[in-house]
Order: sequence, then C-alpha cells, then structure tokens
Amino acid sequence: MEDLIEKKDALIATAKRCFDLRLQTNAGGNLSVRLDSANAIVIKPSGVGFNECTRDNLQVVHLDGTLEPSDHKPSKDLDFHLDLYRIRDDIRAVVHCHSPWATGYASAGLEIPCLTVQTIEKIGRMPLIPLSPQGGPQTDAEISPVFKDPKVVAAVLASHGTIGVGTNLMKAQYLAEIIEETAHIAYVRDTLMASHGKTVADLPQYGTASDARAAAE
Repeated sequence: MEDLIEKKDALIATAKRCFDLRLQTNAGGNLSVRLDSANAIVIKPSGVGFNECTRDNLQVVHLDGTLEPSDHKPSKDLDFHLDLYRIRDDIRAVVHCHSPWATGYASAGLEIPCLTVQTIEKIGRMPLIPLSPQGGPQTDAEISPVFKDPKVVAAVLASHGTIGVGTNLMKAQYLAEIIEETAHIAYVRDTLMASHGKTVADLPQYGTASDARAAAE
C-alpha cells in the first residue's frame, strides 16, 4: 500500500474542506478513496467527524469487505461505498454528505433540477434515490443500480443526503459542492418565481457554448 499516506492526507484535506463549507457537521456523512497500490479503500469510520479525521483514525478496507485492524467501528455506509468501487472502475473516490439545502429537497421528495449551465455540464442529472423498502437509509441495493449508468456522477438520497463520485477526491468533492449550490439556487429561484407570480422559467439546454454551437450546426 505504497500510496496509503498520500491517500489518507488527501481524504483528511477533503473532509476538512467539506466541514469548513458546512456541507457536513457532527459525525454524519462519509467519504472514501480507492488505493492505487491495492484492491482496498481508505474510509472515514463511524463516529468520527469530518473535521476530526486523522491518519490514525481512518480505516483501510479491502474491496472484499475485509477490514485492516482498527480501534473504530466501520462506517454504516461501508457497503455502498465498496459496491460503487466494484461496479465502476472510473470511480476512485466517493463523497457522501448531508448538506442542508440538497437534503431539504431530498426530504421533500423532490429531484434537484439542473438549472444552471454548470450543473448541465458537470452533472447532467441528479437522480433522487428513494429510501429502502423498509423505510430506512439507502443501501447498495438502492444506490448501485443508479450508478451502474456511467453517466451518473451524482445523486440525491431521499431524506438522507447526497453522493458525488469522481476519479479523485477533489472531483468528487466539487460535485458535492455543486449539488448543494444548485439546491440553494433552485430554492431561491422558486421562491422568487412564486413571489412574482411566475410559473415558468427558461432552462439552459447546453452546459457550454461549444455544445450549443455544435447543436446548431
């Protein structure tokens, strides 16, 4: 595991950024990164906050579910993290947080609309994944089928939170930030439209000017 320290430090930095931006408070949420030197991941354990991640408390878990020795309990989200890495080789990092604006939409059972050019370019669509049939938090049984589509890089978990995936931690983190930003913008837009009696607003069809020009040719 030659890259273990490098990956741990990247996870710590990403976790602190997520905490500083208030995308996650207390010990909820989770994030993980896949090692390049082994079929294993580094993941935040249960009961450890994003701002309290250290080299000593992060866990190493093999893709078959085997845990390296640790003084901490495994994350409740471990199974879906592992399965995301198993089903898609392009997923090398996962950021799952309970950011308030996005989770507000998720708790209302509403899919966050991709209403900015950035969300169309970077995400395309954020599927809303319902709770488990038992009414509990989503597991790999509900999450993995959605992410089997290689175009899906972000999703919102009903009454739970968000997931962003990427080829590295920063890319996954950027998606977590875009999801939250878009949810905030959507709420402001909808509130302003309601106060002004508007029911329809134009939405961009393309995320970049080059895509728009190409479509017109």
